[in-house]
Amino acid sequence: MIMDKGFGVIFCAGGQEKYVREARAAASSVKAHMPNLPIALFTDKPVKKGKEFDLVFESHDFDHPQKLKMHGMLLSPFDKTLYLDSDTKTEASLWELFGLLEFYDIGFTHRVKCEWPPYASAVFIDYIDHDCIQGGFVLFRKSASAMNFIEQWHNRFLEVPKDAERAGLPLGDQPILNEVYQSEKGNPDLAIVFLPNFIYNARPWMWQQLKKDGMWNDVKIFHAHGLDESRVKKLYRKIRHKIGWG
Repeated sequence: MIMDKGFGVIFCAGGQEKYVREARAAASSVKAHMPNLPIALFTDKPVKKGKEFDLVFESHDFDHPQKLKMHGMLLSPFDKTLYLDSDTKTEASLWELFGLLEFYDIGFTHRVKCEWPPYASAVFIDYIDHDCIQGGFVLFRKSASAMNFIEQWHNRFLEVPKDAERAGLPLGDQPILNEVYQSEKGNPDLAIVFLPNFIYNARPWMWQQLKKDGMWNDVKIFHAHGLDESRVKKLYRKIRHKIGWG
């Protein structure tokens, strides 16, 4: 089925079933605030559309489900697309983002700036780490320059062996995204916009600071695993971790 839609959101979720459940919950949160905005899922398993997805695309062409991510971006059925990671929760309308694509080809948010000590919790330093893009939010239109950027990201990540792929490691999708950005940021044909992560990509390491600064209610997109779980399940998981059960 081909939809002629100007705007839309895509999610990419494969591998374990829990990631598809996450994506469904994330899509539901988008629909709660923008019920008429079409949403597409790219996955590697049979998934029913349900109320959350308007389109589902199934692919078995990749040796790792994370490689669905850029594949989905390249095949987005929308002229203007917002890609969100499956572990996100939308808390408000995001229509203003699509208006930016009248002027820009692609948009990102930065990673939160922290100290990352080994075997210990991250220590918040600042909301913005200007040296690193966080790949869980990508806003783009189907311009030649944006598609070229995503295709470079896709092709470089395809070369990574399955066993070497892990988020945050040198061969994960985010370090490769940042490599492509460094090579493309001077491209005069590519207009890039950065959105504030404390509104559109709020990661857990900034949450306490957001509360202290009175900015918690300004967040439009939270980004963390477990946002699709009930409070009871989250409490259970927290206690289980503290007493060393895994």
